[in-house]
Amino acid sequence: MFNAGFYLEQLEPSFASAVANWLVPWCDYYGLVVSVADDGGFRSLAEQDRLYRLGRSPYEYQSRIKKRGTAGSVTDAPPGYSAHNYGLALDLDGLNAAQAVEIARQLGFGTVSWDPLHIEHPNWRAMAGV
Repeated sequence: MFNAGFYLEQLEPSFASAVANWLVPWCDYYGLVVSVADDGGFRSLAEQDRLYRLGRSPYEYQSRIKKRGTAGSVTDAPPGYSAHNYGLALDLDGLNAAQAVEIARQLGFGTVSWDPLHIEHPNWRAMAGV
C-alpha cells in the first residue's frame, strides 16, 4: 500500500497526478509498503535551507560543497535549487521504498543516483526555471 497522505495535495498538480495515477497503482498492484518520508514532499525555502545546512560547516555551506549524503548531509540542493521547493519531488520511505523508486524510474520519473529514495519530475528544472 502506498500511503501518500496529504503530501500529494502539496505537489505541483501534474506531478501529483502522475504519482497518483501511475506510481501509486503500480506500487499497490505489487503490494509494496511505501509512504512519503518526513520532509519528503514540498519544502519551503526556509526548510530547504535548514536541511541544506545539516552536515555542513559554514565554509561548506557558503561554497556550496556537494556532500552526496555523507557526514550527516541530507541534500546537495541549496534553497531554490531543489525540486522539492516547487512541489516536483518526493522522498519515499517504508519497507519497499527502494522497489517503488525502481518502478518510478521505469515509469519515467527522475531519480538521483546518490539519493536512492528520491523521485522527481524528469523536467523539473525547466518547469521551475532553475
